[in-house]
Amino acid sequence: MANNLDYRTICEMVENMLTGVAFLGLQEDKLEFLYMNSGGFRMLGYVPSTGYKYLNNLVSLILEEDKPKFWQAIEDVLKDDGAVDLEMRTVTASGNLRWLQIRGNLYERTDERAVLLCVFLDATDRKFVENEIQAQSQWYQMLLETEGEMLADYNAKTDVLSIKTAGEYGIENDRIIDKFMVRMQDQVSILSDERRLLEILEEALKTPRTDIIELKTDMLGSGEKRWYRIHTSSIAGVDGYVTHIVGKITDIHEKKLLQEELRGKEKLDTVTGWYNKEATKEQVNQILASSGSHDIHAFILVDISDFRILAESLSEGVGDRILKDMAEKMSRGFKRSDILGRISEDELIIFAQNIGSVHNLDALATMVCHSTTMTLGSGEDSFTLSGRVGISVCPYQGETWAELSEKAEMAISSLRGHEKLGYHVYDLSGILRKEAAENERQQKFIEEVGREENLEDLLRQIINEKNYNENLTRAMLKLVIRHFGFQKACLSIEAGRGRQGMELKYFNPGYEPREEQNLTDENHQWVSFLKERQLLKGFCLIHSYDDIPGDLSSYMIRNGIHTLLVQPIMSRGEITGAFLMGECSGREWHLNAEEEKELKRILQLVQIYVLKDQRKKSGQPALRDMRLLDDFDSYVMAVDRDTYELCFANRKLLDALPDLRIGDCCYRTFAQKDKPCESCVMCKLDKKDPHAKWSEEWFSSALRSWLKIHGSWIQHDTDSAICVLNGMDISEYFIGTMK
Repeated sequence: MANNLDYRTICEMVENMLTGVAFLGLQEDKLEFLYMNSGGFRMLGYVPSTGYKYLNNLVSLILEEDKPKFWQAIEDVLKDDGAVDLEMRTVTASGNLRWLQIRGNLYERTDERAVLLCVFLDATDRKFVENEIQAQSQWYQMLLETEGEMLADYNAKTDVLSIKTAGEYGIENDRIIDKFMVRMQDQVSILSDERRLLEILEEALKTPRTDIIELKTDMLGSGEKRWYRIHTSSIAGVDGYVTHIVGKITDIHEKKLLQEELRGKEKLDTVTGWYNKEATKEQVNQILASSGSHDIHAFILVDISDFRILAESLSEGVGDRILKDMAEKMSRGFKRSDILGRISEDELIIFAQNIGSVHNLDALATMVCHSTTMTLGSGEDSFTLSGRVGISVCPYQGETWAELSEKAEMAISSLRGHEKLGYHVYDLSGILRKEAAENERQQKFIEEVGREENLEDLLRQIINEKNYNENLTRAMLKLVIRHFGFQKACLSIEAGRGRQGMELKYFNPGYEPREEQNLTDENHQWVSFLKERQLLKGFCLIHSYDDIPGDLSSYMIRNGIHTLLVQPIMSRGEITGAFLMGECSGREWHLNAEEEKELKRILQLVQIYVLKDQRKKSGQPALRDMRLLDDFDSYVMAVDRDTYELCFANRKLLDALPDLRIGDCCYRTFAQKDKPCESCVMCKLDKKDPHAKWSEEWFSSALRSWLKIHGSWIQHDTDSAICVLNGMDISEYFIGTMK
């Protein structure tokens, strides 16, 4: 029978098939469509006469997120190891999304060209069904695990929230809330407690994610605000957009009240919410016991003058409200890791950790003085309440609570004696002399070691210092600009999201700034300025004044900068800072390929050191000793499990990928994906088990290699964990087994 079928008959049969059939030619990495039947064109929304016009542009119809899968499938087909199956999304002529289930095979291979045969089906309806089954499965799985709690299902398309209560004998008390998000958005300006929930829901509607939040709200409309813990999980449809947000709502009101009561009795001051005297001493002593020789802490004692007299003269509770208001203002100016305590009726303690330099004290102390100044009443009956602030510094003036407290009291006494308000640092001149001597010692160390070691080895030695020191960072800038022939350098960090701002500068002799301000009279910070002008997208060298905004070119001209190097600094997946280096000797500065690779790698080392400090200041665990991992003959990275932040990359990985962005999300900078990898090794580690391990084979498109990834915890704390991913190149072995 088959012998009686001629070529024309076979073509007619293929044209009448409902499935799509296509032949693809691959020649010197150029892909072209040789043929597609009518069934294939119908799936894409074209008639054959129109479709053939666009035949060789069909790859552009594939969604960007699915193109890597498509090209990987092409590579797999070329191995000629049997059929390759693929599911991907395409855009039809009408703009709709269509899922295609494709099976490809190698049809013919010659010296000039390989021909691939693809057969594909429309899988859109099946995907919709699978999505609905997944949503229902997650919903009922939550239901099975829940008893006496509320389950919520928010339909993003209809803006309807359904709340169900699972009781002992089944589901009961269904409640439907129509136009839920519209109502939330209208009420959020008034009901501030729900603002965070609204932000989470809005983010969940953008991309699939899970969240947990505790808040006090009257979400059931009972007239009483209660504490709830809400678990949410958003589910995307086949088109990639979120269609449902399912959640579990647990009433924790009684438990929360009990916790607050116990916390208030044990450790917290009931008025300010800060630590009480005993807890403050305990927390400060713990920090002092674990501090290194390079850590600089400020012990800030605040004496609110005449507060006792005022509290006795006012009605009950007014004095407490005033003190609470002062505490809230001060809290906003300090880090999460700083210790805030009330040690008597009118005395407060603030223990500011790792302030970097005594020069940073002025801003902190001024903010405290401003927060504690308040005028009550008006005219002759007005009364001004204000705070006297005494400061001592660890380790210069003591390393124990008793020593630091005594010096801070003496600083306040000097203010009382002269009937002054404001702040006073105990023996400031002595601190400055000691700090200058320490800076000189470190500078001498840098210069001596620098004569014997190359720059990269020296920077790696600094990275592995146990404690962060701002002076070492400034010294690193000096070494980098001298090594590459720049004359000016600036490292700028933007304040926000629990991190402190920072700006360090270094100028070679003779190239000091000609003006005080960074940028004209607008007085912009470097990072926000460069963000606004779209100049922080990646490593760049600016030579031509005509290609940049006028205010930046004006700044460069006035300061004699002929070449400006800009490199963004990442943290938690966001751009938070920038390196800037200027060439001012009268020439345009250029790099060859090897020099650019070296400079990028060295700036990444400085970034690792700066990130180490930023994590510590924001209350995150800083990386411990990484020098052992640096010399591994494999690709090693350290990643924060909760934020996916790439905290460290070893020498081999930075050498292979100089554009790897330390501080960015690992899946974005290493795997070039917009969301965590589906087969993420780190996510398969049990966070409760500090000894958990996992191994998996994975193809890295960045390294273009098959890797055997081993994952384990290198730091495992109660609140967070940092994972080390060690990748060994197994390409030769892996591909060899497939032939």
